[in-house]
Amino acid sequence: MPVPLMDRRVENLSSSQPASQSDSAHIPPTDSTFISPTELQLIEKALKWPAPPTSVTAVNQSTSPYSSSYVLQNPRTNYSVGDVISVVITARDDLNNSKVYGGDFFQAKLFNTELKASVYGEVVDHDNGTYTATFKLLWEGQANVSIRLIHSSEAVEVLLRHRERDPDKVFFTGVFRDFDYQETVVCNAQRSERLLRASNCCCEYRHPITGESWICRRPSYLPCSAWVEHGMGGYQAQLSKLESTLLHSKYTNINLPGEDITVNVSHHDLDLALKQLNLFTSAKSGPFEAVDTGNNIRLVWRAHGLPIRTSLTPRADLHYIASELDALAGGQHSVVVFTIWAHFTTFPLATYLQRLAGIRRAVQALLQRAPQTLVLIKSANTGYKDIYGSDWLSWQLDCALRMMFKELPVVIIDVWQMTSCHYLPDNIHPTHKVIKNEVDLFLSFVCPR
Repeated sequence: MPVPLMDRRVENLSSSQPASQSDSAHIPPTDSTFISPTELQLIEKALKWPAPPTSVTAVNQSTSPYSSSYVLQNPRTNYSVGDVISVVITARDDLNNSKVYGGDFFQAKLFNTELKASVYGEVVDHDNGTYTATFKLLWEGQANVSIRLIHSSEAVEVLLRHRERDPDKVFFTGVFRDFDYQETVVCNAQRSERLLRASNCCCEYRHPITGESWICRRPSYLPCSAWVEHGMGGYQAQLSKLESTLLHSKYTNINLPGEDITVNVSHHDLDLALKQLNLFTSAKSGPFEAVDTGNNIRLVWRAHGLPIRTSLTPRADLHYIASELDALAGGQHSVVVFTIWAHFTTFPLATYLQRLAGIRRAVQALLQRAPQTLVLIKSANTGYKDIYGSDWLSWQLDCALRMMFKELPVVIIDVWQMTSCHYLPDNIHPTHKVIKNEVDLFLSFVCPR
């Protein structure tokens, strides 16, 4: 049986050498990548997505959720808990023609509405217009299969093209201030064409430890050193009419017609009293802090460094994850958890990989000096379905993250599977019920007894 897509891509890197341990938590500023060209190429190759053999000229030539279908493979009268079932998906276009190539992005789940039970299904692309989704049966009673076409292969091609070629489809602002006078200019993570159009480009800021850079147009009258605040600018993707149609909600995130199946089958709680402190910081970007003196717990939350889409925030409050890790002593009473992906979906894959490489270097150094530190990484979750933050873009970054941290003793909190099969709608900012499940899973590693 073919290996599931994510597992197959992670395994593609199994023969590569793990990144070497650093001798110091502080890498010289001249080392700005922390990732070798060979590893970069391996990951890009592993995440390479099958493209349509020819470009479509009309949306009815793309995969249609209304014409595509699925059937249960080798159905039986009775099943047992623990059995694995498979569903075969056949992709067709709007004209009901069977597709002969792969690349469609499906999500699959098995669920029971009354029990509020569900399980994620692994989807394998056979590169011929058919796919197989497999599920493990984990409860007694009825189980319903749901197959969603998130994006057709033709829509994925649009997402991929704009991710790599249009990194400033989202732009940011920088506020420069000197006493009572201030100027606001456009900023971004790369020297993009639109950013360079201005005759007064640019102020470039390079972090001395992580090597991360941030670029702003030069203010008309103030020096580059006057940059004090960061904020979200806006959205400016330029799509053709066909590209916009391929990503339209009519063709995106739609359930395929299918069949129901029936499966017939012959915590120590920690009482926390966290009190949040008022640090008078940004309501969106923090930082935030809470304490529980009774259990001797201090909790600190920070937004990751630039790029980040947020309301106006003091520049000094936005710290890179690697820089924060470098400042930690660590130890058996320290727990580190981070997540980073959603604000990188609009940038080329290489930009994200370089950020992960810097974080990985910092995690390696932390675990070298304090091996008993518990490090957890929250995976991506489902949410947006558009050119700026599609689930396909998020899933690609999630696969890359798992690859890059595969050789390190860290815990992945798999929220991708959790939100892919949850009974609540996808939400980039999950509801309380989902967050509670995330926290429970997190605490199962922090407080296993």
